Amino acid sequence: MNRRESLKVLGSASLLAAPQWMRAGNNQPHEANPMEQAPAAGKRNVILIVGDGMSLAQWQAGMVASDHPLQIERIQSVGLVKTQPVDKFFGDAPSHTTAMATGVRSHAGAVSVDMEDKPLKTIVEIAKEHGLATGIVSSNTLVEGCIVSFIGHAKNRMQVEQLTAAYVDNPVDLFIGGGQTYFTHSVPMRPGGASAGAPTPRQDGRNLIDELKSKGFQIASSLDEIRQARPGKLAGFTAPLTVPFQPERGDQFPETVQIALDRLGGDDKGFFLMIGDPYVDRASHQGNVELVGKEALDLDKAVKAVLDFAEKQGNTLVLLVGGPEASGMTLVDGSEKDGKVEAKWTMPGMIHTGVMVPLFAYGPTAERFQGIQENAALFQKMQDFLLG
Repeated sequence: MNRRESLKVLGSASLLAAPQWMRAGNNQPHEANPMEQAPAAGKRNVILIVGDGMSLAQWQAGMVASDHPLQIERIQSVGLVKTQPVDKFFGDAPSHTTAMATGVRSHAGAVSVDMEDKPLKTIVEIAKEHGLATGIVSSNTLVEGCIVSFIGHAKNRMQVEQLTAAYVDNPVDLFIGGGQTYFTHSVPMRPGGASAGAPTPRQDGRNLIDELKSKGFQIASSLDEIRQARPGKLAGFTAPLTVPFQPERGDQFPETVQIALDRLGGDDKGFFLMIGDPYVDRASHQGNVELVGKEALDLDKAVKAVLDFAEKQGNTLVLLVGGPEASGMTLVDGSEKDGKVEAKWTMPGMIHTGVMVPLFAYGPTAERFQGIQENAALFQKMQDFLLG
């Protein structure tokens, strides 16, 4: 299947019924991929990747910008996911990931709390209760809206002190991302997560870096230090605050994903790894179609690391799902030959739409994620596979 054919497939409803034999570069049927058959006994891994703001237009912008088929074209089980919270039609990253993390749809902005703001048990907490390793990797900070529902509980994502404290009070075994300053200081934030002022002492008086050290975590404050970290619990920071857009950050994100896979992959009981990337969302909010393409390609590099791991390791379920679509991106013209698209945004600025987003599933039980489904349905399916 060439790139033009792939674009047509992605942009059509036929995605939902795509047969298992459809492979990039191969238009002939063959035996079903054993990776998509029933899981074998033994340890199991679940890797959930959330590309915030990404619906079909954002992925297709990346496809056109690329001179080769994207890694997502290796994935044949595809579905569509609804992103709405209970009280609004258009979605937001915290409530959307709350539904996936807990199986419960809640109010707009909720971070793993119910409609009365009471904490909900997350799949990360369940995995830990069963002795599995857990990890979080972010392309930007560790307090992104698409990240925090898997680590903490709060009425909204702006409660940064409460959410960073969760990395100490309810820690995962490994976390990598920007925002080290949030662990020692309070930093004013604008809607969308950008810092809006100079750091001041935390209101709770805590130094979370010192507390993490007391719990046996290695603290790595740069990519080089993350690379060199010895085995064991790791708090890896890629920036004091935010991480830059592409191309300034290079391959930092896919490299940190690979590091997390290498470290968690040796666990005897298996693991749950959450990977969050907010940058396509932010590029769409800026109305920058070229940047959308660059950021989609960077995420696709991380997807390659995950799929290669899953193929080699086996018994690994990979889910790649969009966050609520960012700003109503529509492709109105373009040239595959030149690798460019022209886009318009029907809701420009820091706004999301209520359209469904794609879900790509790879590995054992991947067929369970085909079709149209509520975001909350992913929780039970992930748990069913992870715990057997």
